[in-house]
Amino acid sequence: MKHTWLIPALAIFFFGCSESDDAGGTGGVGGVGGIGGTGGAAATGGTGGVDASLYPLLDCDPLVPEFCGVPFPSNVYSVEDSETPTGRRVSFGSGLMRGNDPAPWDKSDGFSAGSPIMTYLPGIALGQFGGPNDIDESLSDNSPSILLDAETGELVPHFAEIDIRAPTAEQRSTMIRPVERLRDNARYIVAFRNLRNEADEVIEPSEGFAALRDGTSSADESIEARRALYEDIFTRLADEGWDRSEVQIAWDFNTASDANNTAWLVHMRDTALGLVESGIEYTIDTVETDYNPVDIAFRIFGTFRAPLFMTFDGPGSVLVFGEDGLPAVNEDTPWANVPFEVLIPNSATAKDPAAIIEYGHGLLGEKEQIQSGHFLTFMNEYNYAFCATDLIGMSDFDFPVIGAALANGNISTLQTMFDRLHQGFVNYVLLMRMMKTAFAADATYGQYIKGEEAYYYGISQGGIMGSVFMALSPDIERGALGVMGQPYSMLLFRSVDFNPFLDQLKNTYTDFREQQLVVALFQMLWDRVEPNGYTHHIRENPLPGTGTKEVLTRVALGDHQVATHAGHIMARTLNAPHLTTGLREVWGLTPVESTAGGSFFTEYDFGMPGPEPLCNVPMSLCRDPHGELRKREAARKQLDEFLRGGTGTNYCAPGDGDEHQATAPGVCSYPSLPRCDQDDTPEYIETPADTEALCTPGSE
Repeated sequence: MKHTWLIPALAIFFFGCSESDDAGGTGGVGGVGGIGGTGGAAATGGTGGVDASLYPLLDCDPLVPEFCGVPFPSNVYSVEDSETPTGRRVSFGSGLMRGNDPAPWDKSDGFSAGSPIMTYLPGIALGQFGGPNDIDESLSDNSPSILLDAETGELVPHFAEIDIRAPTAEQRSTMIRPVERLRDNARYIVAFRNLRNEADEVIEPSEGFAALRDGTSSADESIEARRALYEDIFTRLADEGWDRSEVQIAWDFNTASDANNTAWLVHMRDTALGLVESGIEYTIDTVETDYNPVDIAFRIFGTFRAPLFMTFDGPGSVLVFGEDGLPAVNEDTPWANVPFEVLIPNSATAKDPAAIIEYGHGLLGEKEQIQSGHFLTFMNEYNYAFCATDLIGMSDFDFPVIGAALANGNISTLQTMFDRLHQGFVNYVLLMRMMKTAFAADATYGQYIKGEEAYYYGISQGGIMGSVFMALSPDIERGALGVMGQPYSMLLFRSVDFNPFLDQLKNTYTDFREQQLVVALFQMLWDRVEPNGYTHHIRENPLPGTGTKEVLTRVALGDHQVATHAGHIMARTLNAPHLTTGLREVWGLTPVESTAGGSFFTEYDFGMPGPEPLCNVPMSLCRDPHGELRKREAARKQLDEFLRGGTGTNYCAPGDGDEHQATAPGVCSYPSLPRCDQDDTPEYIETPADTEALCTPGSE
């Protein structure tokens, strides 16, 4: 569904991918780093052997006097707090927040483990970093950037980039993107060296940083207060072969605890399941038997009752908190009626009931997206009953309130989105429990579904957010995540879904550096309800009350909406092997030709002209392949095999009955699909060219 009337207001944060339908340690190298407790358990450590009292609390850091808010993230934007798992708590000032209310961030005990790491180096010239295809550079002896785990002493693989969207060097952020999720409750050290400006001169450090580096005096108390801290930082950098005199900027930060990210949602899940232990009440409102006679026997709409943790049942609400600091059921309105839809295929019979798939919809979508034509044929051919409910918080019904919140640039009021997503995931968990129990026992329709066989399948936003559901749900063992990735701060500027909102964003946040900072701030809140906070709990270290799960993850090369580099981050976080498809290697993933069990990652190609841009702009050439993967016969067969049996096979081969043919056995490339003809492209798509031509200053 399009919402063109709201495009100006919806500015930034909801690209999530549109749906394409048919219809603490001591000394040395750092002590033992504590990882945040699972689902609310406290952790210890995380300081990397440095005295936490050495950090002054700052609003703007004189290390970068030209722009308030960077370097970011940084421990100078936090205070000691013995009540948190990390021993720290975020405390942003009005300058960094541009006058926005910092309250939504005050509960954070550290910074995002998926945050863009950024600073500003005046006049920096382009072309000094290798980008996402040269990750090995970040681990080399001559790397101009470093990201160091202070507890383990390990270098973190990453790529560095400059914000190419800014037309001039005066507004270009210099950023590090970790390609593996950082550890929870851990200290990291960041530095850059030997970078040059547009006059081909080495960029001089700021006066404040030079005082710390060179041991010269400073009149700034915050600089003097950090002398001991920076001796620790420079010592650690020297251990990695970094000459102190070459360092242009360096700083450190602590990631938030695992409890910071997961405790609220795990508590809500357990509370909700406890309240419906005797059974989930549901009502069937309408049943259609003639909706799609070819494939669908019954289209069913109804509602189920779910505990309500929000101030009210609707967009704009926020979480209710109890005296223990955890979300609580609304005492005045403890229950909400949640709409759902079920499609039962013709292939389902009492003797051969359909397995259950709970579907995760696309960008700000709705449950009705299960009605897409390619899904209907898949259900009937492979005997699956689809069910769905809206992921409130990022659903169609949230559009108006989100738009109003963004129209005046008041980013703190978007707390409603993150809070409602908590309720949305609780509803997802309850829908699956209902389908497996109460609905499977329904006197009329229960005979057509197999309550003991249930899976998750999400695409686009549903593929991204499906990672949270997979980690959270106690009722499934396998799921599939299509055209997925993480974290959102990596996805945003690389998605065409962001393009219509850039002009409006710049009306409020005119400086390109502000735009990057705003997205980094939102990543901190998103972690509680997006993959960056949960993917690492799917296969290992499961959340309380759940077991380990396995997932199939797939991306489409040249995707305009979900950059495959972000898909690689999710796959590495899962430690999934790469089921090869004759296309390319993926850094950090072990290639395999098939899997006998367990998760895997795979890629499909649709003949796009060249690789994705290596800068922070979207792929925008030819027709977007975002919606094509799900329709390919080889992909459908692969999906069914994995869900039912857990194995992974490459079924790509010519002659498989697909209207579009793969080029060769085992090569998942469909060159007939991109349609790069100028007369056959959506209005926002450029004509074919080298993708690197998209990486020009001022690109958007």
